[in-house]
Amino acid sequence: MVQGLWRLALAAVLGGVAGAGHAAEIMLSDGQSMGCQLRIDGPIATGDADRLDEALRDLPFPEGTSPVGQRVCLNSTGGSLVEAVRMGDLIAERFMGTAVPEAATCEGACALVFLGGRFAHPEADGDFIPDRVLHPRGTLGFHAPPLVIEDRAYGLDEINHAYSAALGSMGEILRLRSDHAAEIPDSLFLTILNTPATDMTYVETVEQAARWQIEVAPVALTAEDIGAALRHACLNADGGMLDQRPSDSYLYGSANLPFTYANLGADHAQVTSRGGFRAEDVANCDMTLRADGDPLDRIGYVTFEGGGANEDSHRDVYPYMFHDPRLPLSALPVARGAAETGEQIFFAAIQAAAREELSEVEIKSCWLLSPEARIVNVNDYVNLRDGPGFEAELLRKVPLGEKVRVIATQDLRTPGTGEQARSCLTACNDLAADSSDADLRARVDRCIAGNVFWYEIRDGSGTAGYVSRKFLGD
Repeated sequence: MVQGLWRLALAAVLGGVAGAGHAAEIMLSDGQSMGCQLRIDGPIATGDADRLDEALRDLPFPEGTSPVGQRVCLNSTGGSLVEAVRMGDLIAERFMGTAVPEAATCEGACALVFLGGRFAHPEADGDFIPDRVLHPRGTLGFHAPPLVIEDRAYGLDEINHAYSAALGSMGEILRLRSDHAAEIPDSLFLTILNTPATDMTYVETVEQAARWQIEVAPVALTAEDIGAALRHACLNADGGMLDQRPSDSYLYGSANLPFTYANLGADHAQVTSRGGFRAEDVANCDMTLRADGDPLDRIGYVTFEGGGANEDSHRDVYPYMFHDPRLPLSALPVARGAAETGEQIFFAAIQAAAREELSEVEIKSCWLLSPEARIVNVNDYVNLRDGPGFEAELLRKVPLGEKVRVIATQDLRTPGTGEQARSCLTACNDLAADSSDADLRARVDRCIAGNVFWYEIRDGSGTAGYVSRKFLGD
């Protein structure tokens, strides 16, 4: 129980908190608000961990492919740290998520229970990810629990013993955290330690939540400025993986982050930035997005290709992450059902941006530079055929932006063997030798626009066929 060890160490360092006089209520939940099976309401007191253990034993072990419906909802202003540590361990051992519902408060010791939320996909071979969800109208606050001691003088031996125990516990925390940094980021850990027990640090902005790997839901997507929304999602995801403040990036507030689009549909898309991230700004932010109509679940995932080899590169993406990092959580639009997720408008905006980028792509060479290509220069789709030329049988409609693989980049096919085909091939070879010749460039452009050249490809579904060079972009 690695997670339990660091929490127990945390309790040892921060000191004990007296148990509250009234126990929390632990009851079944209908799961409607935040996808919860259980609710915990009220101050955390001695015996609550045992009661939670008993309640969890009566539930089936989580087996679903989504964390929704497998969470524990929390509403508590704190209480016994020792009980909170045990309760968090029990939740973590069951691979259950945690959630703070609308109008609920989770502070102090309750926040430690909240940090125990996690989810393990049935096919993940035991791997898990944090599953800690805060409603945008809920309250989540952290502070260092007070050290409750008698008001008397202490001997040197007592002080040295306490100091030694604290250092040993801190060393264990640091060691365990280096192995499991995704569970509690450095900045959050330091925030807990540095916030006095008489004060509270609340999770108040999008970037705080993203950086500390706290998901905020249910939130509607934004499509008012799709370029900014995609940039914000990349910044928020990267900030969470690197434990950095997203708004500190030079890309924040800048429109200079172009995206490419692929595998487009009414409810799905693949969006990739052209660099901009990680070491030397060479890593691409690659988002795979798909609508599912559930405002409490993720909308896809992001990977960062390139940059530091030892850095985290994969994270789930939630709708709140498409909003400005500095936006207060209280200003986020709440999605109270599938009809309010904004998914339809969001994906329509992505398709519009994709058409703007992909519908008028300049083809600079007769030959593709790479076997990886995309469908371009069409409104919606291109016909995949069983041979070169428009007379060949239609196999499939391949949508704009779909990624395809060219079987042989040097193998240009022509429907016929006449003078036009020979002349166009000669022009292609001559242009490759002298790319500055404007007349050759114009001849080659006419050949490509006239669908003289065809490539054999394998589309996204695995179907092999032929497409005109005009519709293939690098």
